[in-house]
Amino acid sequence: MISRRVSWAVLPVLVLLAACGGNQRLIEKNLPVAENAVTRLGEQLDQGRIRNAALIKSYASSVAERKPELKDLTRVLAKEGTRDGNLYQGLVTRVDDANRQAGTSASDQERRILLTELGRIVQAADFQEFNRALSDPLNVLADLSDGALPRFDALSASASARANNATVGPGSQLVGNPHYGRWETGSGGSFWVWYGQFALMRDLMGGSRIGYGGWAGGRDYSYYHDWGRDNYTSPSARREQARVETAARQKFSREGRTFRSAYASKRTGASRTITRQKSVRSTSTASSRGSSRGFGGYRGGK
Repeated sequence: MISRRVSWAVLPVLVLLAACGGNQRLIEKNLPVAENAVTRLGEQLDQGRIRNAALIKSYASSVAERKPELKDLTRVLAKEGTRDGNLYQGLVTRVDDANRQAGTSASDQERRILLTELGRIVQAADFQEFNRALSDPLNVLADLSDGALPRFDALSASASARANNATVGPGSQLVGNPHYGRWETGSGGSFWVWYGQFALMRDLMGGSRIGYGGWAGGRDYSYYHDWGRDNYTSPSARREQARVETAARQKFSREGRTFRSAYASKRTGASRTITRQKSVRSTSTASSRGSSRGFGGYRGGK
């Protein structure tokens, strides 16, 4: 009788240990999958096989020729079509972080978070998905051409602004995207600060500070915010976004104002092609969810 009681007491511990071990094995299995996905994406960029990456280089050259005063900015934006771009380097950094975390994740919750992160890295490194994500810097360049160069995968600047009652102008696709800047919080609220190499964007947008509350309620369409945020945001950046929004919500409440979340609804502006592709992908993902906890069958985009 005593030994039976001991067995029943030990059983939950054994089940927990088995679950933890299972997640650890999945992490060890899927780390190289994520690494390989990012490496293959880099090779595609090197070979010029990502459409929007090639267009970014072409658009940057065209805008620099039309507007020599924007040469420094276009040089920085042109890098987004290469391995040196912030979007691609963000994936490299996330893989490095995942490798470090794999050996230090102590709890099963941490392991589950890491597994989710690995899955998102693989999705972000999909060739088609990365091509879609590059539409944001590409369309900034299109807007800088004053309409001489067409936007891709999105409505025109004027149509998008009208559809969303957007209050933030040219270059707004990159505001709020952690690859290009950060929200800096002070006593007066949170304001967008561009990373050094993108500081010229501030002058392009009139030089005034962009406050989080006003941006959240009046932002325009961007691929990152409306479709790609899950795949292209690291866990730490996602936590920071949540913190900034919570602070803004509380500030608005104290001041008796209504706060509108930047993510309360998707903004109008994606092309029909993007909407169709993402809808098909979401349906496919939902139908396969639960069939396997791993993602070792990843093949990359075509």
